[in-house]
Amino acid sequence: MSAQKYENQTQHLFASSEGGFETIGDQNHFRINLNSMPFRNADNTILRMSLKQFNMPKNFYNVNSTNNKLRMFCSTFVSGGITVPDIDAIFEVTPGDYLTYQSLVLSFATAFRNKLVTLVSGFTNSNLTIQEMVSTFTKHSNDGTGRNDEPEEASKRNDYRLAFSLTCTASGFAWTNPVNIACLNIPTSTPLVLNIASGSTLERDEFFSDSYILFGGVRVEEFEGTTANPVWDISKPQISFSSKAKVGTTNILGIASYFPMNTSLNTNEYLYISSKQTYSQSSSSLENVSNEHSHEFITSNILAKAMRCTNPVDGSVFFKIIEPSPYFANITASFLNQIEIEVRDHRGRELSYPDTTNSPISMDNSMYSAPSSTLKQNKFGNTSCDLVIVMEKYANANGVDALQGIPPPLQIPNNSFSTNLSINEKCR
Repeated sequence: MSAQKYENQTQHLFASSEGGFETIGDQNHFRINLNSMPFRNADNTILRMSLKQFNMPKNFYNVNSTNNKLRMFCSTFVSGGITVPDIDAIFEVTPGDYLTYQSLVLSFATAFRNKLVTLVSGFTNSNLTIQEMVSTFTKHSNDGTGRNDEPEEASKRNDYRLAFSLTCTASGFAWTNPVNIACLNIPTSTPLVLNIASGSTLERDEFFSDSYILFGGVRVEEFEGTTANPVWDISKPQISFSSKAKVGTTNILGIASYFPMNTSLNTNEYLYISSKQTYSQSSSSLENVSNEHSHEFITSNILAKAMRCTNPVDGSVFFKIIEPSPYFANITASFLNQIEIEVRDHRGRELSYPDTTNSPISMDNSMYSAPSSTLKQNKFGNTSCDLVIVMEKYANANGVDALQGIPPPLQIPNNSFSTNLSINEKCR
């Protein structure tokens, strides 16, 4: 059927999520009420909703609770008068925006070392020292780009792999057993419990983390093995990094990633905007954490995705929809009096905002008054987005309800889509 049979009516809705949304969620989950000017469909019309414009500043950290947590484990041994007990714990890299690979590797190494100091009574910050692998991240700051992790000479190169060593200076100490690291990315809704630490139950961001993307580790999708028997299969490795005592100098433990670190020091290249008033389909990896890697398509409310962009003038980072937006959703409901909008990350998770418990890194925590736990940035802070929604009404000028033309070919049933509803079925 030719496009001339339809006439188009368009309205633009200019909206901001700032403030006043406590009844539904926060500035990333809000409702636009249309009670005074609702949209209506006739028998021969449909509404088409799309995002003409979307803008949201990145007022959250690149390294945050969704990508900074890793599992460390080791079976017990005694060396140099130091008893290393069975270890099975989560350590966290300090959240923040890191400008160079070298600074992020150093923060990773420091978090790893500090966790060992808290778990092993014989370890201290003075007898457990970090040695950066400086040959991997040779500094250079004269290229005009503001980066300082590029090779100084043409004969040198970066492979962007995490690498550092940990030296214990206690007399007679040797790393008899390595301390292994695992990047857990386990898609499950079943509670997972660590083997040590009185059976600590893991939180979702601890067992389902994007740390493997950020740090170049092997993705671990199964929770198996114990500290006493850390069995791993090369086809399904539990160990995400190389961890090995230096041959001939066994008091030095080397830690290195198998793969390069992420090309950008973050794991949020896109934000996904959804609306309960739209129905589409998406990969389950974008919607359902407990079904992350099944790669099936499921019913979805995703309306659009916004790309991470950097302002070349001042370096500010924001998310926006590149115009013209190719995304839209048809609405066949007879009446539309509200639009619910929600912004999430590429795993269907709420965005991770900073913990306000601690003071800024430039201030002593004794001079900092932490806010109430109910005072959240995504509700009362600078996390709002602004957007323009386009509502278009398409009417069949001939008054024919059904689309006319050549019938579609006979389709072979696909059982994998048996539970999905079409747009018309969903709105009956």
